[in-house]
Amino acid sequence: MRRAPQSLLALSLAGGRLVAAQIARSKNAVSVVRQVSSPLSLDPLHPEPELVGREIRGLLDAARIKERACIVVLPPEWVMTQQSALPELSSEDTESLLQLEAEKGFPSAPEELHLSRSLARAGGEGFATQLAVRREQVARLGEVLRGAGLRPVSCTLGLPALRDAVPAVGPGRMTLWVEGAGATLLVAAGGGIVAFRVLEASIESEAGERVVNTAALVRELRITLEQMPAALRAEVRALAVRGEERAVGALAGALGAWAVGAGLSIDTIASGRKFAAEEVVEEVGLRFLRDGPPALEFLPPKPGRFARLVARYNSRRLATAGFAAAAVLVIVGGAFEWQQYQLWRLRSDWEAMEAQVKDLDAVQARIREFRPWYDTSFRNLSILRKVVECFPDNGSVTAKGFEVHSPSTVTVTGTARDNASLLRTLDLLRQSKEVQGLKIEQIRGKTPAQFTFTFRWIGTSGS
Repeated sequence: MRRAPQSLLALSLAGGRLVAAQIARSKNAVSVVRQVSSPLSLDPLHPEPELVGREIRGLLDAARIKERACIVVLPPEWVMTQQSALPELSSEDTESLLQLEAEKGFPSAPEELHLSRSLARAGGEGFATQLAVRREQVARLGEVLRGAGLRPVSCTLGLPALRDAVPAVGPGRMTLWVEGAGATLLVAAGGGIVAFRVLEASIESEAGERVVNTAALVRELRITLEQMPAALRAEVRALAVRGEERAVGALAGALGAWAVGAGLSIDTIASGRKFAAEEVVEEVGLRFLRDGPPALEFLPPKPGRFARLVARYNSRRLATAGFAAAAVLVIVGGAFEWQQYQLWRLRSDWEAMEAQVKDLDAVQARIREFRPWYDTSFRNLSILRKVVECFPDNGSVTAKGFEVHSPSTVTVTGTARDNASLLRTLDLLRQSKEVQGLKIEQIRGKTPAQFTFTFRWIGTSGS
């Protein structure tokens, strides 16, 4: 938008519920004018977006909300994240590096995603967290909003908009937002977002009720913290548990013990709303009018005037042909001369480096010839060392067989005096970043117990 709006509608369609708040500016104050929270009978990704749009329009009309401009809080489960370390590079090289990391880290091609980035710096090192949403999901959401007569000005995330969720300076923090059957985890440190995950927060009890799965949440929090780079992990000093009042109360005690052990202070903030999402939606709208557009933006860029002009003439065959012919005449006139200049420059460059290139080719040929004879990675010994480090020193768990199968499957057999020692050994192996897919293949007997387990080694060639 060319100028800051005086009012807008902040809304969320996550969890099968419409939560919307109309925010308006009056003099120097920004406040909530109207709000609505109602369940939706249709999913926002329904194959007929017009039907979803009409349902949303009906709910807004019933709440007497006529605002057209809106900011949308995307469902957190739509978001994928990927973190990269940033060496000291120029801006162009950094952009190229992040594009390569996005191609490797996300399951979809970059052209199929809307990307937003958050930069952090800790311990003299730079880091970038890339957050991605599929274009098809954002496009379908745009069709739904147009069907409701709304005009989106921004698509962003709700949790980073909460107060103190992403501190600009000072110690970092983990924010766990609990609502419904799920929880969203945001980790911020070094002035940016470090991790953003959606966790399963509840399970069904024997009585058929949904109860908070504290053990699973503690495990996911511990894994997330351990997977962070050491420089950023050292910055995280606090854990904030926020959201629905009942879930926050149930988690306070269980997470408090873990937080103290991890060196984190814990802060619980229960929402006074019936639906905690109302607080997030309102905060997103208020911050947009107060501070401007959010740092994380997933709304497709609006086409410029030239792009709209081209799109307009694409529907007129005669005008398109004339435009294309004029473009060809302009381009061809300089293309030939430019080509000749490029050929001359490349020939000059080749003549200057031809002798060095031939020498390098000869050296590379000899390297390829003799490389197999100089492998100093000692891969099998590295695997054996990792296994030995995880076994207890008191001899309660003993390995009798150790096999490494091509390409990376490892089988270990042995005996254990008791199951507790064996389980501690397996847990240490699972925590190793080079080990994946650890499975117990066989356990026989009790004292001693004979065991066989396997895992995949994913260490680098030099580890």
